[in-house]
Amino acid sequence: MIKKLMSLKLHTKLMLFFSAITLIPLLFLGIFTYQVSSKMVKEQVSKGIMGKLTQINKNLAFFSRDIEQLSNYIYRSDVVHSVLEKPESRTNLEKYQDFKQIETLFDSVLGTKTWDINLYILGFNGDRYFTGDYLPLEYSDIQANWGIFRKAEEGKGAAVWDTHYTIKHTGEQEVVLRVGRLIKSPQNEETIGYLVIDILETSIAELYQSDYEDTQNQLFLLDAEGYVISGFPSKTTIGTRMRHESMDNIMGSQSGFFDTNWNEKKYITIFDTNEETNYKIATFLPENNIVKSGRSIRFLTILLIIIGFIVAVWLSYFFSLTITTPVNRLNKIMKKVESGNLDVRFQAKFQDEISDLGRNFNKMIIKLKTSIKDSLEKKNRLQKAEIQTLRAQINPHFLYNTLETMSAIAKIKGVRTISELAISLGEMMRYSIKKDSELVRLEEDLSLLERYLYIQEVRFREKITIIFTVDESTKHLFIPPLLIQPIVENAIIHGLETKVGKGKLLICIFSRNAFLYVEIKDDGIGMSVEKLAYVNRLLHHTETAGESGIGLENVMKRISLYFGDNYGLTVDSEKDTGTTITMKLPILKEK
Repeated sequence: MIKKLMSLKLHTKLMLFFSAITLIPLLFLGIFTYQVSSKMVKEQVSKGIMGKLTQINKNLAFFSRDIEQLSNYIYRSDVVHSVLEKPESRTNLEKYQDFKQIETLFDSVLGTKTWDINLYILGFNGDRYFTGDYLPLEYSDIQANWGIFRKAEEGKGAAVWDTHYTIKHTGEQEVVLRVGRLIKSPQNEETIGYLVIDILETSIAELYQSDYEDTQNQLFLLDAEGYVISGFPSKTTIGTRMRHESMDNIMGSQSGFFDTNWNEKKYITIFDTNEETNYKIATFLPENNIVKSGRSIRFLTILLIIIGFIVAVWLSYFFSLTITTPVNRLNKIMKKVESGNLDVRFQAKFQDEISDLGRNFNKMIIKLKTSIKDSLEKKNRLQKAEIQTLRAQINPHFLYNTLETMSAIAKIKGVRTISELAISLGEMMRYSIKKDSELVRLEEDLSLLERYLYIQEVRFREKITIIFTVDESTKHLFIPPLLIQPIVENAIIHGLETKVGKGKLLICIFSRNAFLYVEIKDDGIGMSVEKLAYVNRLLHHTETAGESGIGLENVMKRISLYFGDNYGLTVDSEKDTGTTITMKLPILKEK
């Protein structure tokens, strides 16, 4: 992937680069902006709902004070005291008259109020007065240690509230709160009965339901211990203790909001506590509701990112053109120079780095043109000097013709050896001046080598024994001319000529592993370790070969120039034992 990307044109890479470095910050900025704005929206919505909850709690506190004032009015009523102090044995007429008085009292205290509450006056003399349709069983038979009666005893005449374990269903309505008071005689402070006010859930719901009837929020009114007094829209948990992962936070704090889960969905819990009643009102708001309100922010953020990216691409396109256009012009000029046109020039319009590069390129072309001109002049002068030198030397063709004449005279006189020597030397001269091709067949080069070896056999007679082994499959391969003869000459002159006694020269030519090998081995005087190291240095530093004549170094240099450094000569020698030189060449066949 990276390789393909790097292979793109410079203009495309610059556009991709500038677009990427623009898009990445835009994305991060957009995400950050959206998250911050969403958080702000969430906080604003939560604070707005918390304000509503605080107002509901205030309304509930007002309602609680009104209920306590109502109970206080009844508690202090002389009518109530006089009725409850009468004996149980009074006549039915008197009881009826008492009932009418209490009924008038109930009507006066309730007045025009629309509260869903039930009033109960329970006397120790057996009297029972109430506003509901019937008297609940627990109010008919008073048990002083039960619920509201126990708390009323503990309150000693003060109004007490009760929500725990006293929830009783009366038809389709629920009693969710009770207020109780002991009724005492003003003469002797003796308890003469109880006042109980049952508050139905509908009275509580009226305080907040109008603000939440069109929402999907789940709202709960909790007492100080976490019991559900009222709920909306679901009322199934009324009278039970609230069970939810958020209860620790709700019960441990005065007010606030935080993220939570409800039925495996994300919700925001918002709650507030009334300092007067210690009631807590909590609502669970679906996070999707807030997300919907933040859609406009999300849309605006995405739109700004898209607009910013389009502008960035447009700017990067024109900016990249300012870089690639002069580069492309310079590239076209270079191609013209490559084709041989040295009269082109780069027109630098600015003072930037690319213009500096173009001006330097112009200077280079001028210098190159001057250099080529000087080189041609030097070449012409050198050719003239070489011609003059050749005129001063012996003409090789004249020498070759002279050797032919010597050979003819030797044959006439019957001196066959001289004739053969002249013919061999003439063939060598003719081969050395041959310029048909840079490469020759191996068998052709071996023919020259045989001429050379004949001359050496005549010269040294029986001092040197030559063993020649050539693989037939190699004879049609091609090699550079005069590559083997200098090595053989080196073996004879430096290895065998100075040896005391007879010597042996082995020439072996073969192919192996797609390479051509020429192995030349002699049992001459060999080389010392120092001399062998010196020779190997020369072979691996062919740039100094000119200092040593036309021996091994020149052969090594020619092989390197023809075929590269993977081919060449290896020398193995031991003093007084002999030397082995191995030539490694590529296998070249006729195309």
